[in-house]
Amino acid sequence: MNPKNLIIMVLAVILCCGGCTSTRYLTDSGSIDRQHDMRKNRVGKNIGEGCLNMTFFILAAVVNSEFEPLESERTFKRISVKNESTDTLFVNMVTDVVWKETGYCDIMGIALPSGARQKLLVPYPAAYNVYFRTSSSEEEKLEIRTDNKQKNIRLKPGMTKIDTR
Repeated sequence: MNPKNLIIMVLAVILCCGGCTSTRYLTDSGSIDRQHDMRKNRVGKNIGEGCLNMTFFILAAVVNSEFEPLESERTFKRISVKNESTDTLFVNMVTDVVWKETGYCDIMGIALPSGARQKLLVPYPAAYNVYFRTSSSEEEKLEIRTDNKQKNIRLKPGMTKIDTR
């Protein structure tokens, strides 16, 4: 096999696998279905936009005019939730954003083992209340916004507790 083709194939596999959103640690069937539905919606929108841009590019070349790419507003963001504790974390993410008139974009039932990371697709922009706990700790709450630059959320018990000494 040509080394150039091999490099292109390896890069394509890395891009495809790196862009996947797994539901490995999700236990709630509604949240799993919603993640799959959001991913399909996002992929379909990206493919449609790519085809439209290619058509406009060809049309601009035929008519000999400037090409301006069509860009739609961003509607989703990929975030990563990581468990930095030594125990399994149970995480629920609650928002007021509605998904397709069927309910909220809540992500419930994430069971993250120690050191594990869960990639999630979330609406952009949105605010989430993240509730997390271990089997032996009290529930804690953290608020995140998807419209900031933060993509990685690191959770561990006691991180939201205020020391009152």
